[in-house]
Amino acid sequence: MIKDIIITLPLFVCLFWAVTLYMGFRNLNTSKKILALFMAVSTLLYTGHAIYFSMNYMAYTVLDPLYTFANLSVFPIFLIYIRSLTKTGKIERRLYWLFIPALLFSLTSAMVYLLLPKPELLAYIKENIYKESTQYTFSSLAVIQSYSHIISRISFAVLLIPSVYLSWKYIIIYESKIKEFYSDTESKSLKWAAQMLTATVLSAIFAITLNILGKSYFIHDFTRIIVPSLLFSSLLYVIGYLGYNQSFAIKEYEIDLAKEKKTNNINNTRSKLHSDLINLLENEQLFRNPDLRITDISSRLNTNRTYISGIVNTEFNTTFCDLINHYRVEFSKKLLLDQNLYILHYVAEESGFASVNSYMRAFKKSTGMTPGQFRKKAAENN
Repeated sequence: MIKDIIITLPLFVCLFWAVTLYMGFRNLNTSKKILALFMAVSTLLYTGHAIYFSMNYMAYTVLDPLYTFANLSVFPIFLIYIRSLTKTGKIERRLYWLFIPALLFSLTSAMVYLLLPKPELLAYIKENIYKESTQYTFSSLAVIQSYSHIISRISFAVLLIPSVYLSWKYIIIYESKIKEFYSDTESKSLKWAAQMLTATVLSAIFAITLNILGKSYFIHDFTRIIVPSLLFSSLLYVIGYLGYNQSFAIKEYEIDLAKEKKTNNINNTRSKLHSDLINLLENEQLFRNPDLRITDISSRLNTNRTYISGIVNTEFNTTFCDLINHYRVEFSKKLLLDQNLYILHYVAEESGFASVNSYMRAFKKSTGMTPGQFRKKAAENN
């Protein structure tokens, strides 16, 4: 019973998110539809694992081509999911090329399994998949299939490189854009995707190691499968949960960008814009608006967003988001030192943070300590 649960746990995690997402498919944005596809393909992948460990040889021959397709498709699909969150427009054709190995090796397996006589097919599965000695003399067709299995494992490792590289590239460019536009990026950031990507890469390296060892390494000792099963289940659940709750994507950014009021009045000198920007932040305290955007600043100063962004980048040597958070943190310090001893929710809200969590992170990043530690240290010094 416990063995069955451990073996099928990743399957049911993926199935749960696939069903959850597909239930509202018509109302989903493009990104969540791709996430639903990713979970559906992952469900197919872990169904293959479950059938393998059930020791049902003939059932595995039916599912193996689909398992091969799913195994070689998950990373390209995850890449396209990240791309849909970070970039608009039609998907580049080069990304579709990443699916060629999945199609090639799955079709090869399907054709070979159909052409092999049933006794040879059964012997092939036992000897090449389950590593059981059969003393069977295989035909050239079965030999081709054995080489195909080996090359498909190598392809899995090779596909990892462009998938991870492009995913990281998309995320970095996206993060740069939103940090230059919004003062609050908590609900918009894809740092979770970057963290999941890192975890996925580590899992993939683990999976490659398993591929080298072969699934047969685990078939006779159930305890060996516990760690990878729990690892993959946890990772897939977190990806599903965070992806399901991700409401912001690059499309929303471009909609906000399109709302910018264009102006030709760019005669103000750089020094004048610099001083006016400081005035808006220090005297008018615009930073206390949690929804503040760089276009709000450029509109107030009757100039272009790119001019303000340039000043923030070169003269303050930071991003718009970090600049605003700096002013918010400094303002919050005054409230923390106030003898009224305001609670953190009030301090965060009054300082312009959208939540206590984003306030805590910004404060720790700026000062190296929590607001509570700052307040305690200040009290000790007094």
